[in-house]
Amino acid sequence: MPTRQRSLLFLLFFFQGTFLFAQNVCNCPEIEELKNAKQKNEPGFARLAKGFQENNDNNVCKARFFEWKAEEFIKTNNYDSARYFLDQSLIILKSLSCNDKIMLNYYRIMAELNHTTGEYQRSLDNGLKMLSIAESHNMAYEEALSRLIIGVTFDRMKQSATGIRYARESVPLISQIEPPFEKAEILSRIAARYYWYFQDTRSKTLLDSAELFTNEQLKIARQVNDTGLIRNAFMRMNSYCHARKDYRGSIKYIDSSLQLHSNKTNYSQIATLFSDKANNLMELKKYVEAKQFADSGLYFQQKVKNPETIANAYALIYEIGNQSKDYAYALKGLEGYIEITDSLSKLEKTKAINELEKKYNQAKNEKTIKELAQQKRIYLLLALAGLMGIVIIGFYIRQQTLKHKQKVLETEQRLNRARMNPHFFFNALASLQAFALRGNDGKAIAANLSRFSHIMRETLESTYKEYVTIEQEIDFLNEYLALQQIRFPDTFLFNVKADANLDINEFMIPSMIIQPFAENSIEHGFRDISYKGEVNILFYKEGEEIVVALTDNGKGFPDMAETDNKHTSRASQIIRDRIYLLNIKLKTKARFSIDNNPDGKGVHVLIHLPIIPA
Repeated sequence: MPTRQRSLLFLLFFFQGTFLFAQNVCNCPEIEELKNAKQKNEPGFARLAKGFQENNDNNVCKARFFEWKAEEFIKTNNYDSARYFLDQSLIILKSLSCNDKIMLNYYRIMAELNHTTGEYQRSLDNGLKMLSIAESHNMAYEEALSRLIIGVTFDRMKQSATGIRYARESVPLISQIEPPFEKAEILSRIAARYYWYFQDTRSKTLLDSAELFTNEQLKIARQVNDTGLIRNAFMRMNSYCHARKDYRGSIKYIDSSLQLHSNKTNYSQIATLFSDKANNLMELKKYVEAKQFADSGLYFQQKVKNPETIANAYALIYEIGNQSKDYAYALKGLEGYIEITDSLSKLEKTKAINELEKKYNQAKNEKTIKELAQQKRIYLLLALAGLMGIVIIGFYIRQQTLKHKQKVLETEQRLNRARMNPHFFFNALASLQAFALRGNDGKAIAANLSRFSHIMRETLESTYKEYVTIEQEIDFLNEYLALQQIRFPDTFLFNVKADANLDINEFMIPSMIIQPFAENSIEHGFRDISYKGEVNILFYKEGEEIVVALTDNGKGFPDMAETDNKHTSRASQIIRDRIYLLNIKLKTKARFSIDNNPDGKGVHVLIHLPIIPA
């Protein structure tokens, strides 16, 4: 054989061997065999696992073993140990000369661990890294999974519109996923995101879609006879029955799911099932049983240690106590809810998460531009002048778009920070407690407690419910001002009404649009005055606009040039930001004005809003 041919054959075998060696050192098929042995409860498993850990020279296998141990610790809520083993895996993975696909499993487990412990900023960071790798390698299952992990993070941060967007982007990937377990998992997660968004919008189409995905998941689960997948499907079907007010059917699915729970240490799922059963029993007015399951749900949620779900468990206790007129039980739930939510610091987390998503999108755009530049280098040489012009124009448009998005983002963040003064809740609660001690009128106590609960719920829901009917806004203002009268007895009178020609059920307006000015009148306009204050609020239709007018007889402004003081400025800035966003979304010309009353003391506020049919 000629020398040249021998050399070529040697190089061919050398590169082939190098390729196979690289493949081998970047994989660990044995870990899947070990996991299967664990699932089947094979005898001698502990001995097999110990031997695998001590005798395996493959660093990838060691890293995968650490990741698997971390998953086991997450299931038993031992989060510190889970983080320790994930840190050990990361040290090994960073030392390997493998492509970035080797990091996918690590990012997935870390994202779910951070999500479980309420560290949503870190969870999103891990999910976005996972998505970038999956997209670059055309990995359908991993891409769908990462989008759903990102989606559930946004759901937890009360940004369900963004969460459903990521979920919908994962739907076209289902047809590309072959393994039945992977396809069933993606179907289950998509169904959860659709149902979550249904809870925000009450759109029956979303509920039907969620049920469709769950039926597909259940079909696969029964084909492969997987108990875990069947159990999860039953949990989903329970939610759909509850949404359709089939409470007995919902309880049947819950009981079926609990019977399939062989692992009693899966606190998260058990807590959810107990809380769901308590909710159904409450709707059936079986309050004694409802309290028992609600307390059990809280107990297991506290073992999970996720502050968001603990707050939800307390909210359920409050609701059951309020409906059953057990006000001591209701107060327990309310105090627990306020204590948890006050410690979450959601606003800063929301800001950081939005910044992370923006950085990810920017990095993705820059990567795409770079790849296109490499592919078309020859054409760039032929048309350099023309392309440079296009690049300059594109860069200018992109900069303007980013500035616009940044302005919208900053405005939305200001709106999140501009919720109703949290001291109002604590002061109102203290006033209710004092009111309860002063008299024995149970009906009055119940009415005021119900009024307070409605105000609290409307205030919390206003972060994601953009519009309400005029009737709902009038009801809210009446309850809010009545509760303020308890705080400031004999201080002011109020009157909230709509023009007789205005159908208050036919039109919608942004929720809590006038409340900041009403709060400003009570908290500051009536301070230190020697006469009884008055607040009058009127809704009426003027041409193609809805007008909201507020008039008070307080101190007014000594000098309108001073209306930028911190109290008035806060109310004005809230409305200015909301009108800015409203005009962007609906392309309208909403506006407002504030001035001293021309015929006496006090302030006159006018808000002009577009016609929004209910």
